[in-house]
Amino acid sequence: MINLLVAASTKAKGTAALGIAVLACITVLAAPAFSGQRSDDPLGIAVSPQTFILGQEQGSVSVHTDLPFSQVDKDYWVTLNGVAATGIGADSCGDLVAKFDEAEIEAIVAPPSAVLTLEGQKTDGTPFSGSDTVRVIVDPRPE
Repeated sequence: MINLLVAASTKAKGTAALGIAVLACITVLAAPAFSGQRSDDPLGIAVSPQTFILGQEQGSVSVHTDLPFSQVDKDYWVTLNGVAATGIGADSCGDLVAKFDEAEIEAIVAPPSAVLTLEGQKTDGTPFSGSDTVRVIVDPRPE
């Protein structure tokens, strides 16, 4: 009887360990997708909002990056598809965040989607750029 309990306990531990290992792998692989990071972009460009609703005011457009703000040449224009930023600064991690006028960005996007590319220059003179794809729809209930 004791041998059966030990065997069952050992099997359960092995199954639990396998389950934990699988869960850990899934977590590591899925974390960038669910954290808002763009794993295919070296600068980690993330445009907000991710969905532009044309004809509906949503506020300003923000672009978050993984580029340290200290490396950004503040005397050089930071642009999004050629539109100059209305402001740049650092987020709580010290990385570049750029703000853009919503109307200017909406004027250059069209349904169903748009690739928005952030460009600028580092303090060492090298250019940087990164892109994010956003969804674009027309306001289904215009005023």
